[in-house]
Amino acid sequence: MLQDSLIQDCRGGYIPQAHKNTSIDWDEIKNWSDQVYMPYNAQPVGKGLLPNSSMHSVSVADMIVTRFKYGIPVYLDQWNQDKGHIILLTTIEGHGNHAISPNNWQTTNIGESFIVDCSQTDDYAVHFDPQHLQLNLTIPHDVLARLVVANFGHEAPIHMWQFKTFFGGSDSSWLSLLTYLSKSISEIPLAQLKKKAGEHLQQMIGLHILNEWSIRANIDLNQKTWITPKFIERAEQYMRENLRYSPTIAEIAQAIGISIRSLSSGFKKYRQSSPAQVMRNMRMTLVRQELLEASPEQTVTEIALVCGYLNLGDFARNYYQIYNELPSQTLKNRY
Repeated sequence: MLQDSLIQDCRGGYIPQAHKNTSIDWDEIKNWSDQVYMPYNAQPVGKGLLPNSSMHSVSVADMIVTRFKYGIPVYLDQWNQDKGHIILLTTIEGHGNHAISPNNWQTTNIGESFIVDCSQTDDYAVHFDPQHLQLNLTIPHDVLARLVVANFGHEAPIHMWQFKTFFGGSDSSWLSLLTYLSKSISEIPLAQLKKKAGEHLQQMIGLHILNEWSIRANIDLNQKTWITPKFIERAEQYMRENLRYSPTIAEIAQAIGISIRSLSSGFKKYRQSSPAQVMRNMRMTLVRQELLEASPEQTVTEIALVCGYLNLGDFARNYYQIYNELPSQTLKNRY
């Protein structure tokens, strides 16, 4: 049963954490949750309640898998859109009550998952009861967006990403897949979870999520509902080819022959993002790839500078927020 599973390593011990596994301190819990999920507001439901939290996490490719509880009834809202994260919350004990809209709430019971793209909506909230225990996935929006393009040949419409829904259940294939993920984490060495083995697990999980999500949003991803303008594709190609030189938005617009305003509005409509954010995501993907494929004599500083990063402090901080490890850790564990 999934509720009996722990996030353990291949030797049966707890995966080492850069924090305490339990806490009754709100600040400690917030520091952890800001990293593995995104910043959000958490309030106890009741006066004078202190949390009795359990916190475990592990990275699987680009996803962060967490096993988490507050130990008291809590209300969560004000999820940070700028982190660009999708969050999927699976109830393995107790239950959660999730806001689909201000007047429409959905309760998830054991084995059911609720999914919301916090980069595309700002009105999500959830109330957890005192017995709740969650097995959650934090997935960068760009990871699933790329998976749609790779498997269906086009982008998903924005209203799918804005659609909040739930799926799963005690006898569902989704719960079986989550159980498989949990068992795989306990059997596969951590270094492999960050490479091909983790990417394989991430793709299986991601495709299942996309199928469940699109069905409930009444979207057929096999049908191309609209065509991305060529200037968007040309802009992205120019970004990829010149990423190491950090082109400005004005330079990109000039290179493809449109105005800055048209470029920005086009990316907002068809990529649900700004040109600058798309380029930042491309650069972060590039630097991670370079770190994973680095030769023994290469350093983090050298790789970051070659990829166009000038402020190494900001780079290291942003890298950790996305991948839950320092660039030096990625470099050290690449083999």
